[in-house]
Amino acid sequence: MRDKRLSEMKREYESIPIPPQLRGRVNRAIEDAKQDTALLSKKRSRLLAFRSIALHFASAAAAVLLLITVMANSGESIAYAMEDIPFLGAISRVVTFREYSDSQENMEANVKVPQVTVEDTSGNVLDEASADLNQQIEDYTSQIIEAYEESVESSGGEGHLAMNLDYQVITDNDRIFALRFDQQLVMAGSQHSVQIFNLDKTTGTLLSLGDLFQEGCDYITPISDNIKEQMTEQMAQDEDISYFYNTDTPGLNFTAIRPNENFYISEEGTLTLVFDKYEIAPGYMGSVEFEIPTEVIADIVKDGFVTESNISNDTSAGM
Repeated sequence: MRDKRLSEMKREYESIPIPPQLRGRVNRAIEDAKQDTALLSKKRSRLLAFRSIALHFASAAAAVLLLITVMANSGESIAYAMEDIPFLGAISRVVTFREYSDSQENMEANVKVPQVTVEDTSGNVLDEASADLNQQIEDYTSQIIEAYEESVESSGGEGHLAMNLDYQVITDNDRIFALRFDQQLVMAGSQHSVQIFNLDKTTGTLLSLGDLFQEGCDYITPISDNIKEQMTEQMAQDEDISYFYNTDTPGLNFTAIRPNENFYISEEGTLTLVFDKYEIAPGYMGSVEFEIPTEVIADIVKDGFVTESNISNDTSAGM
């Protein structure tokens, strides 16, 4: 019965009458933005001028104010706003320094772009690491904006599209700073996609999932197997929970995580993987998360990233 319902929901989603040129362009751009995250640090041209100015100022706030002044006088249509966010354990600071808003007939977008100043526990600003992270954020959000503008242009402004991109700090401790972006995209149907940037404060580098583990080890298999176990257990306990696993549609079933899967390490030191809406479950489940028990990866994870604790196999559905 569950397999039949999954197949029906899958067909309903794929049959949504979205103009192919609009849906294809937007989805392709979103996937490109997600897949290219590891390479974005090479694309530094957009913020070179800002970085050279910012490094001469004692605080990120001063640099942001200067940037706002310059952009406000440039005649660009993008609105800039500065919104202080409370200090997070006196470690890092985040401000919204750029906000893109657009509305044309039935198409609208709102994108918030943060500026991050990462500090160590002694209050020392990690200038280079902060600049690298901000460059990646700028490139990622710019791709999202460009995808929206291309969709408006290709549809002649007569399409139906609402896009919202917001962010939140999900981890800020002695070792890790993690910033999460949630994109809500509504056409005839809706899509929720996630992008998480993880910064290792001890090295000043951005982390991919594989960076957490010892070189050459197989981390994909144990994590994937544990997720399958969690899926099976949850579906057995609650008939309202469904995943694309052990269905009658082999091509739909979850088989393994990707090497660059979205993740974060919680403040408690738990590795958590995040999946987009529709990626491994029906749309009504939203985006879903899986906490990976420390004992599953204890023999292969590098020191200092996760902590040993009693972790329940729990999944939380997003939007």
